[in-house]
Amino acid sequence: MALPIPVRLLCDRIGESEPPPSAEMRAWLRDTARSLAGGAAASATCAPAFVAAARRLGRGPLAAGEPLPGPDDPVPTGSWSVDDAGRAALLVAAAAGSPDSLADLADELYRQGDSREKRAVVRSLPLLPDAGRFAPLALDAGRTNETDLFTALACDNPFAARHYGEQELNKLVMKAAFVGAPLERIVGLDRRANPELARMAMDYVSEQEAALRRFPPDIWLLVAADVTPAALGRMIGYLNHSAAEVRRGAARGLGRAGQARARPFLGDRAAIETDGHVRAAIAQALEEIPP
Repeated sequence: MALPIPVRLLCDRIGESEPPPSAEMRAWLRDTARSLAGGAAASATCAPAFVAAARRLGRGPLAAGEPLPGPDDPVPTGSWSVDDAGRAALLVAAAAGSPDSLADLADELYRQGDSREKRAVVRSLPLLPDAGRFAPLALDAGRTNETDLFTALACDNPFAARHYGEQELNKLVMKAAFVGAPLERIVGLDRRANPELARMAMDYVSEQEAALRRFPPDIWLLVAADVTPAALGRMIGYLNHSAAEVRRGAARGLGRAGQARARPFLGDRAAIETDGHVRAAIAQALEEIPP
């Protein structure tokens, strides 16, 4: 039986990763995935293979490639490991061969899995059909204190932006800010940002400033969704911060806000900026702001 396209792509990238698993181990993955796609008993076949994936395939970084085609959105794999990819391939194959038992299988693999196995399930969710039914599982992952598991849900994963309600998404995004997960890697944030999230983000900035604590430089991407004149002025002020990453975050936020008032301040900063990443962010912001 032909393997689903995401499974074939994942198997290819596993073979291109460094160091690559042996030919025997790659054949094991393809044969198991083919068996699952052909209708083999999902739990009896997939669960033991899911556990064995790290031992058989390794835990190194997955070879780079374009986002995988998902039912709703492309799925980035830039932060995946080889065992993430192997486990996702198994779960997607099981979805093709045993669609009626998929929900129970995903729940079993997540509930009984260790941290890496849970992470692989969460990263696989946007590749599965009718993915919205897995929202309770994703919400559980979002409540975790395990940074890797939370980041697997919040970053480089289109599931939350596609299937969360506004309140749930806002909570996820703000938790990402609290724990230091990179906000710029929250897939779909640009289309799901909303006035309430902008207010929550600005309140967080004010709290951190009052306590003389740092806040994520890219939090201005959230504020920009519904920027007030006062918030815009605060962003402009951070263009002259001593830390380049803070200046870059402010420039990106100003570009996202799209307010013409910011253009002269960005131009002034561009004339004296020495950091290449900040200069690039300013140039992009100036392109995004109408003249």
